[in-house]
Amino acid sequence: MSTGIRAVLAPLLASAVILSCGTTSQANSVDSNTSLVSLPSNTTAAPEELPTSTTTSAVQVPESTPTATTEPERLPASDCYLSSDRDAGVTGWEPALSLSHKRPGYRLKSTGTIEIVVLFAEFQDVIARETTQSIFSIISPDAEEFINDQSYGRLQLSFRPHHSWLQLRSNASVYASAIKTYEGHRNFMQEAVDLADNKVDFRGADAVLVIATPNAREIGYGPAWMGQPSDPITADGQVITNGVTSGADLLYWRDGWYPHELGHSLGLPDLYGASIPGRGGWTRPFSLMDLISGSAPGYMGYSRWILQWLDDSQAHCIRNDITLELTPLALKEGSKLAIVPLTPSTALVAEVRQAIGYDSALTREGVVVYAVDTNNNGRNGGSYGAGPMEVLNDANALRMGESVTHSGVTFKVLPSQTDREILQITFENATP
Repeated sequence: MSTGIRAVLAPLLASAVILSCGTTSQANSVDSNTSLVSLPSNTTAAPEELPTSTTTSAVQVPESTPTATTEPERLPASDCYLSSDRDAGVTGWEPALSLSHKRPGYRLKSTGTIEIVVLFAEFQDVIARETTQSIFSIISPDAEEFINDQSYGRLQLSFRPHHSWLQLRSNASVYASAIKTYEGHRNFMQEAVDLADNKVDFRGADAVLVIATPNAREIGYGPAWMGQPSDPITADGQVITNGVTSGADLLYWRDGWYPHELGHSLGLPDLYGASIPGRGGWTRPFSLMDLISGSAPGYMGYSRWILQWLDDSQAHCIRNDITLELTPLALKEGSKLAIVPLTPSTALVAEVRQAIGYDSALTREGVVVYAVDTNNNGRNGGSYGAGPMEVLNDANALRMGESVTHSGVTFKVLPSQTDREILQITFENATP
């Protein structure tokens, strides 16, 4: 993946959600991510607050280095499976997006191979200036390489590009409006699919990617569309409930744009839009679901776990005092997550982020501790617990000798002589 990648929670009914990484105005301010969500009028959700506030402190570094971890009887990882009040078993409807361990039913599979038909669209008033191959090279092969890396080889993207400009029947401004609604966005992609159907075999396709010529500046951003089987995109007998269209911001976000939108097609929410003073997002710089151009744009470890890119054996579920080792998230092997469940829908998570691979531009390495709240809508908060996923310690990784306390749980980084981090977790009201 090129350097271009260094650049909500809205688990709603899948019938009415469109998400994008932003508008072209972000070229002037990367902290001003915006996203479009079309909500049913009767949708309501009250975010669940995480208990207490977060404080940080430096701690005295012991003179000797711990040589072993201390671990009580290990809890099954299933004890840390979070649920949501928007799970299908609760509402009777499949959510569009969710951080629940139970994944949304109509989103793309997260392991194996995803088949994506790629179409290229121009408009009555905006004709493409470049070849389809030139535009497609912004996305591929970088997207395939990124997803292969982030999933530790468990998810593969298979693009099937139809290298011909399809001229849609209306002006670009019509489609700029269309992407703001579920039906309009679906019809946009369906029109492109219908134009290509005589020459493209859609059998076996899992998703559609429609790349709009980026000189159509009226279409400022490219959102993901999350459909349902009752109103899908169809072609050659194939029912498709996941699609993405690009906009002019493809030239800004470049190779990071599609992995962000694919995150939505996999069921992940946006992590930007926080109203916390001095912070434009809840996790940056640690996730491209927050800031695509961040210095550590890999998916968060919790997200990789619920997508089955990490095994249960790599996640420690913790309810009592413990000292353990975690290996960098960028490396395939070893323990990756320490998870402290707080309620059925909230938890604290710790992972190690180092300047490795796609995180190589990271300037502050260490243990990243964050809160997860599966019931939170996202993009409406102002303090800890206000986002679906929020990095504590003022969004800074903990270095050796530092600690952070939240909800009566303290995470403290002890000295280590290896690339692994030794993490001590203690509880205010721990049982003997």
